[in-house]
Amino acid sequence: MRTHAACLRVLWLLAACTVILLQLEKAFAGGPGYVAGVSYFDSSTLGTPLTWAQGTITYYTDQGDLSPVLPGPSADTFVADAFTQWTSISTAAIATVRGGQLGEDVNGANIAGNNGVITGPADITPAAVNTPVGIVYDADGSVTDALLGQGAGSVSSCFTYAAYGGVDNFGTDAHFRHALVVLNGNCAQTPAQLPDVEYRLVRVLGHVLGLDWSQVNDNVVTNDPVPGAADYAGFPVMHATDPTNCVPISLCYPNADLPKMDDQAALSRLYPVTAQNVSSFPGKQVLSATTGRIHGSVYFVDANGLPAQPMQGVNVVARWVDPASNQPSRIYAAASVSGFPFAGNVGNAATGFSDSIGLPFNRFGSDDSAVEGFFDLGGLQIPSGAGSAQYQLSVEAVDPLWSQPVGPYGPWQVQPSGTFAPVIVTIGPGVDVEQDVLMQGSAIETKDFFEPTSYAAPAELPSAADWTGALSGYGNADYFQFPAQANHTLTVEATAVDETDTPSESKTQPVIGMWSLADPGTFPAPANTPAAFNSLNFGMSRLNAQILASTMFRLGIFDHRGDGRPDYQYHARVFYGDNVSPLRASVAGSTGLTVQGMGFRPNTAADVGSAAATVLAVSSNQVVISAPSAADGTQDLGLSDPATGASSIISGAITYGAGPTDRIVLVAGTNPATPVGGQAPNPVRVQVLAADGVTPVNGASVFFSAAPAVSFSGCAGAASCTILTDTSGMAFTYVTVLKAGVMNITVQLAPASYKNPQFVQTTVLGTSSSSDISVVPVFAWMAQGATLSLPLTARMLSSGLPHPGGTVNFQVVKGTGVLGASSATTDTNGYAHTTLHIAALGGDIQVSACVAPGNAPCQIFSGTAVPASAMKLQPVAGGQQSIAAGQSFQSVIARVTDSSSAPNPVFGASVIFQAVVTLPAPALPPISVGGIITRRNPAPVIVSSSQGAVVSDINGLATFQPSTAGQPEAVQVQGTMTAGGSAFQFLLQSFEPPDSAAVRARKVIALPRGYDEP
Repeated sequence: MRTHAACLRVLWLLAACTVILLQLEKAFAGGPGYVAGVSYFDSSTLGTPLTWAQGTITYYTDQGDLSPVLPGPSADTFVADAFTQWTSISTAAIATVRGGQLGEDVNGANIAGNNGVITGPADITPAAVNTPVGIVYDADGSVTDALLGQGAGSVSSCFTYAAYGGVDNFGTDAHFRHALVVLNGNCAQTPAQLPDVEYRLVRVLGHVLGLDWSQVNDNVVTNDPVPGAADYAGFPVMHATDPTNCVPISLCYPNADLPKMDDQAALSRLYPVTAQNVSSFPGKQVLSATTGRIHGSVYFVDANGLPAQPMQGVNVVARWVDPASNQPSRIYAAASVSGFPFAGNVGNAATGFSDSIGLPFNRFGSDDSAVEGFFDLGGLQIPSGAGSAQYQLSVEAVDPLWSQPVGPYGPWQVQPSGTFAPVIVTIGPGVDVEQDVLMQGSAIETKDFFEPTSYAAPAELPSAADWTGALSGYGNADYFQFPAQANHTLTVEATAVDETDTPSESKTQPVIGMWSLADPGTFPAPANTPAAFNSLNFGMSRLNAQILASTMFRLGIFDHRGDGRPDYQYHARVFYGDNVSPLRASVAGSTGLTVQGMGFRPNTAADVGSAAATVLAVSSNQVVISAPSAADGTQDLGLSDPATGASSIISGAITYGAGPTDRIVLVAGTNPATPVGGQAPNPVRVQVLAADGVTPVNGASVFFSAAPAVSFSGCAGAASCTILTDTSGMAFTYVTVLKAGVMNITVQLAPASYKNPQFVQTTVLGTSSSSDISVVPVFAWMAQGATLSLPLTARMLSSGLPHPGGTVNFQVVKGTGVLGASSATTDTNGYAHTTLHIAALGGDIQVSACVAPGNAPCQIFSGTAVPASAMKLQPVAGGQQSIAAGQSFQSVIARVTDSSSAPNPVFGASVIFQAVVTLPAPALPPISVGGIITRRNPAPVIVSSSQGAVVSDINGLATFQPSTAGQPEAVQVQGTMTAGGSAFQFLLQSFEPPDSAAVRARKVIALPRGYDEP
């Protein structure tokens, strides 16, 4: 034999509560406390309840006193009396012998705890098999403090720790080898306290003998219904939990330490007096000759009401039917929890198959399916010496509060499925009746649509990643595979539901594991839920996983105990954002972003960086959002479900405006000398491009400044400002000179976001004389053949100051055109105005503007005719829009340019637009052919179309205002703008709120159970 390391470590290394931890370690009740399992024990003992060999227990008591009222000899008598409560049971082949004293007085001087490690006398350790049961008298509570923690040995802890202990060494032959019991002297200071100490000692000794908790007449503690004398008389010593107000214990139970019929039957089944051993136990009776037995199995039923899978965890109760009243007795009653010999917890692939100190869970409990629902009600007494008796056989749930540790499922009880009408069974001395229990109306095993699955062959994850399944059949698990990308996070949810699809924590305990698909089998899983129901949502287990590498992943859903049965149903979801389009957004916000992924629901929320985004539309695999404003640079995109706490983050998903590797280039900015107070002829135009040097960057922050200061038109006359690039990556401004000399103009790319921003520079030379003139515009590129009216403005200046009241003469000096006024008087700011009218522009044209009366100085306006074949169209704004239904679309703007390497805007070009407004069509029900689900996608409904022309302005801009055609619901506008041989397409969408009636009306609802719906 070898020492059972688990219990040694529990008590002597972890310094934890022996009683509680030992009870959780096993997981059997309603009879034997321990049943030999697959590992550790000899294979020949599989399914055998653990007992003391030959039913003889030798114990050794402490050399010290327990308390002033229980000095050493009196304490020994006290312990012997407690043992007698069990050894006096007439059909139990068990006897106790006091072997003598321990080698010392165990006290605070020779037992100590340090950082969780206990040191103490060798003859009370689990290895001390020569002193099989050690009884320690902890006179002052110091031993208890050392073993269980400071304060555990105080008077205030007597309710729990007046007496405690249990078995701490098992032999591989399925026999106990050592146990330790500690009595707390602080709880035995007066005679009035002794009944409580003895009651608790009798219960601890019941565990030492191999018994576990039971449930009979639990109305004694629930008070439903109010208990009577018969209920108390049948209430077992080995019930699980006492109300905290039961001090002294006599307040709650009479004869509390006296074993009742359930206790007597349970111990007798463990240690039966037989014809072969009766001679070793004088005065006792052969169990099978004096009592009756009912045994059988509890079953789920199939669609025909026939036995299906055995059902664990049902409390089967036998009550003698009193012939005088024909009513079931509350005194003569016994219970057995179905499946008590079977493994209650063998672990699972997600959280592992071993406990926290490395011992396999399957060391306790049989794996033989024949005992999965087995119950044994041997030892049923025949009252009044009658020759036979009738017993009512009924079933009930194990109470999850008062009987929490009872049965193979403790401490997480499982509600039975179905019902069973009580039956009457007649027994007599030596009569053994087999009576199975068929739970009518129980859950029926069904095959999930994605099965079969295994670790080696996972199913494809349902496309919407939101599905229902069942862990039906013992050990059943569901495996799936799906791809995910690095630097993402995801949430997997599994909610246990009962037969009515209602969330439940009294059915399966779902746990979740994730592996890379290439993992040959790492257990526990690299990512797993440590326990079931680890979220704040009732019935839900949640795994939050961080993806470190882009690969295929395996997902598994299991019952935490490794169990499986038809009523273990669940609703699962993978909540994951995979990719975003487009990858860029304007710092101004309102960029429409489409997130592809899975597991989304109508309540999905989104944020970019630390700001909330407006969610416009949601399907199971797609979320459309309107991005909030943000500074230039990369931002994380987060999705969440406020109702469940699911979340998914795509790190660095979006680049707002200028990214860290983007470039800024000077497209135009060279100017001739310009008089102070005049506007330089050419704008300063820059373009922001991606790292490839080709792709324009929209919505990037470009900061214009100058030294000495100038007035920028793009800054509303201010000396500096930030201008956002348009869809073509362009930003420009005109410059008005404020001082004579060289002005250095600097244009920086997102200086607020980057420590060393990229920049470009140019210069403007300011001049000053007593008589100057400046014309706006100086240059214009105009559509050939166009009929135009172009305002011209001249400014008279004198030493940099406006010259009011002067006269400017205008004259067409080249080409054909008509001036609205050939001369004009300057206003208080020195400005003079005229309009150039052109009919069917045939070629270049020039107009002079001169200061009268000497027509000097002068400046020439030059207009260049641009043929249609040389025109290009640049997108500027509004080409991609996503808004909420009922809002108005912004204008769609394009810029007409010529074909120069540094394109110039073209004035007067005719831009043709076409637009079609459509409504989304209702989704049609899917078609199922041979089990294959096919979706049908109807064409959208056209509600309007339009066509027309707009003329580009002096900056080459052509503006089209789209319409929703008066539709208040979601629409889509597709269109094209064309100039010359160049075209620009646009797509505009409005969306109903994700959970609106219109959206719900378009969804498919007639889908097979378990199928996922986008």
